[in-house]
Amino acid sequence: MPAGGAISAIESVAKYFFFTALDERVSFSASLKVLSELKANGWLDDEHRSRWIEVLAKWKPRLPGIGPRAWSEVPSDKGFTFPRGFDLSLWISFQSAADPIEVEAVLLSKVLGFSDQEIAAGLKTTVGTVRYRVGRGLRHLGAYIES
Repeated sequence: MPAGGAISAIESVAKYFFFTALDERVSFSASLKVLSELKANGWLDDEHRSRWIEVLAKWKPRLPGIGPRAWSEVPSDKGFTFPRGFDLSLWISFQSAADPIEVEAVLLSKVLGFSDQEIAAGLKTTVGTVRYRVGRGLRHLGAYIES
């Protein structure tokens, strides 16, 4: 597998757990477990991106009771960079109030860049359902941006 694919997988896994748990320590621990499983099953190449979602979804329920941390500013030591002007407080508000299924759909689609087809395959649902969840989530998130 090319080095770029491994870096992409590592960044995707780290971002997934960071944005779902908003806790660097938990993110790192969960990311290591998921990367070990992805590597053991030969799923790190781009051809298997929808399978990454299966593994991420498998480990997410193992993080019970973790709520978003209230951070006054974006941490700079996460190992990946946020886009310029990114406001983490909007994401925290969105994550706290929106349907978790819609939050996950927006995270997988817009933050991690998975295609609708990859998300549908990974979550074992239809592309139409994925698009519906992403659309609802974006409308919900848009309400925070406008306010």
